[in-house]
Amino acid sequence: MIIFLSFSANGIYMSTGHVEYASLNGTHIFKLIGEVRAQSCISLDKLLARIEQQKNVIGAIVDLTETTFIDSTVLGILAKLGLKLKQVHHIQAVMLSTNPDISTLANSMGLGQVFVILNYCGDPNVCTKALMDDNINHNTMLCTVLDAHRTLMKLNANNQNMFEPLVKQLEKQQNTMDCASPNKQNA
Repeated sequence: MIIFLSFSANGIYMSTGHVEYASLNGTHIFKLIGEVRAQSCISLDKLLARIEQQKNVIGAIVDLTETTFIDSTVLGILAKLGLKLKQVHHIQAVMLSTNPDISTLANSMGLGQVFVILNYCGDPNVCTKALMDDNINHNTMLCTVLDAHRTLMKLNANNQNMFEPLVKQLEKQQNTMDCASPNKQNA
């Protein structure tokens, strides 16, 4: 299990968070624990690409019951999951949340369009394993953050207006780096 620790410039501990994953007979379970930020979801983005190619996907559950914070990059990756499941597998994924702030944030970003969002108080001992982030570099992070925010922009006009300046800035950075093709729209 990898737990990401973030420190401020003066070395004070700021947050932890990670993503866990399990799969059983075509149902995929993603559990986000703690303060989940962009740097802890590179492997989640890679996993989504593999799941998209699978033929036996019958369902997906995103468990946010232990999530205390979630950033817009992670929300964009979850939006991508929901969109791909609808488009490729004709499945509407389920999102479980017990935190009204997290539920409100997810709904305000338009995730309610691609997920059934349920208030859930279930067993916290789900058999998931932490996703291991490997080969994280600036280029990979840039591509993931850019793709996630492009996906959020597709969900509604408010997101389009909110994230357009960020996406334009990230695209400028991408043009100066050897990143994945700018024509690659994964959502």
